[in-house]
Amino acid sequence: MKRHIFLIPGFFGFANLGDFTYWGPVRDKLQVLLEPAGGATAIHSVKSLPTASLRTRTRELLETIVAARPAPGDVIHLVGHSTGGLDARLLLTPAVDLATRRDVEKIARRVRSTVSVSTPHHGAPIASFFNSILGQKLLRLLSLMTMSALRRGQLPLSVWTRVAGVFAVPPALEKTTGSLIAQIYAQLLTDFDDARRDEVEELLGEVQRDQSLLTQLTVEASDLFNAAAGDRDTVRYGSVVTQARPPHLDALLEIGLQPTDQAQWGLYYSLSRLAAGEESVALSQAHRSALRKHYGALPEPAANDGIVPTLSQPWGECIAAVQADHLDIIGHHAHSPGDPERHYDWLVTQSRFVEADFDAVWRKVAAFILAAED
Repeated sequence: MKRHIFLIPGFFGFANLGDFTYWGPVRDKLQVLLEPAGGATAIHSVKSLPTASLRTRTRELLETIVAARPAPGDVIHLVGHSTGGLDARLLLTPAVDLATRRDVEKIARRVRSTVSVSTPHHGAPIASFFNSILGQKLLRLLSLMTMSALRRGQLPLSVWTRVAGVFAVPPALEKTTGSLIAQIYAQLLTDFDDARRDEVEELLGEVQRDQSLLTQLTVEASDLFNAAAGDRDTVRYGSVVTQARPPHLDALLEIGLQPTDQAQWGLYYSLSRLAAGEESVALSQAHRSALRKHYGALPEPAANDGIVPTLSQPWGECIAAVQADHLDIIGHHAHSPGDPERHYDWLVTQSRFVEADFDAVWRKVAAFILAAED
């Protein structure tokens, strides 16, 4: 038997630009953790358009699984970060219509487990902001910032200070803000050679043309999705929940006078306010107990990881709930002395999530995957 693990990217999932390491740390970690379990493990990164509709993204997941050609007797596991967890749930929904000639049921029956990581199962309020004209421009900028940061490890101070300035400009001055966004965007593009610049522009052009996902991630649309997307009895569902450290003054004081970290923290402060939930989600008693166990108390509705409300994330078994931001959890966290690998934190949130925490979370995920094969 061979196990096939499909890593499904989310909102900032630029996996189809080959040298970006969106899933790199997770892929390497799972390969090491699953190797002693016996049986070959093949780990596949799914290519997906970040803001395309859930149906479009799920068709891409289906095509990736078909292209991998798992042999009879092989088993399939799905791991989705952010909205990637929703793609997995949609694929597994009995009798789902993905508007494809593929036999979806034939593939879905072979899936043993699915793990959602920082997934907005109950919606993401920040999606409503990105649906606005200004929000669409900022989404494009943040997308390019993510790609550039994953590529070079750290963005220049000049970029961070100007981005912090974007959020400091009142929304009424949209023309001024739009001009500043365009300037930063042009500066970031110079990081890439001509061929890669064309790829980046093509991908972000798709982001601009198809933003169906943003509407589908609103709290109201997610309620409808949950009513229609049923779980499959033969699949084990699990979730990893994240909550970044709240952007209070004490965290800012700990950062000190480092200008780059100060500017990044300013961006996190703005994103966290946009990502905050407004009212409690109707969680099951099991989920409420799990969150209290991990966090000491049930998180407030406003708690989030910089992108997704914490209370929106539990689904199935709560594998782990940690203090981490939206990209910390997939390996893009702060570097600490003694870490075997060099890590580059995309955003300073002072959540103190380090390699030891990353290792502990993904050990639990690996154990969950293996248990689903018994």
